[in-house]
Amino acid sequence: MNSILICPKCATALHYHQASAGYYCDNKHHIDKNAQGYLSFVTSTKFKGANESRQQLRSKRFLMAEDLFKPLMDKLSESFNQLIDGRTELQHLNFSCADGLYLRHLATSTNVDVSHWGVSEAENALFAASKENTPASLILTPYKKLPFADNSLDIVSLFDVALKGKECLRVLKDSGRLLMLVPGPRHLWQLKQQVYDNLAEKPLQLNLPKQIEVVNTKSISFTGDVSGEQAMTLLEMNHLAWRVNDQLKHQIKSHPVTGLEFDYVLITAKLAEAK
Repeated sequence: MNSILICPKCATALHYHQASAGYYCDNKHHIDKNAQGYLSFVTSTKFKGANESRQQLRSKRFLMAEDLFKPLMDKLSESFNQLIDGRTELQHLNFSCADGLYLRHLATSTNVDVSHWGVSEAENALFAASKENTPASLILTPYKKLPFADNSLDIVSLFDVALKGKECLRVLKDSGRLLMLVPGPRHLWQLKQQVYDNLAEKPLQLNLPKQIEVVNTKSISFTGDVSGEQAMTLLEMNHLAWRVNDQLKHQIKSHPVTGLEFDYVLITAKLAEAK
């Protein structure tokens, strides 16, 4: 049975082998799910990946699994279901899927036959996603060369990760949609006030490639109470922890934050028409 995957060794189409749940191409290259529960499309011995520490993964997983993020998850499900409304089946890729939390939530929020795919450069994140029984095909692959055929995916989602390069655009169908979640201007405002001097609110700048066109944007804002440890995890998740020295880190960890602002912008985009 043909699939939308391409062989990482010879770039020919891969076929699905139902008995083994693996893939093979006409040139007899085989890719099977490993003992950790994911498919590896890595062919270079120079590939280093992007593993996180076990402590970082656990902290993020416990934080994101709490009801604190329910308003965000509900809005993501709502927008995802609007995109698939009227479809009977489709292909969805979650780019840089981390431990699969977003995939698990989206997969349980719809009754449509969606084939979910999750790709990552982090082996331990995919292992965590597999252990959590994420209902998706999980793939270890370099981001610079995704193992999907051109124009093969209906939806490509990017949550908490920037759109870079052209691979996500290459694999998106002409009629497909990008679903991107980015931090808004006031995201983690009270924490940023401790990190930056003279913090001032600035309008959101998307800096999206010219090959895509924004269809709509949706603001998702809510507040929540977090512990000091959770506050530091949030700074790490938003790539701000490197700005925090040991003294400030101790201060943040020692004080809970009441009414912390969470501010996101959910962007739906499509491929721009050629002029």
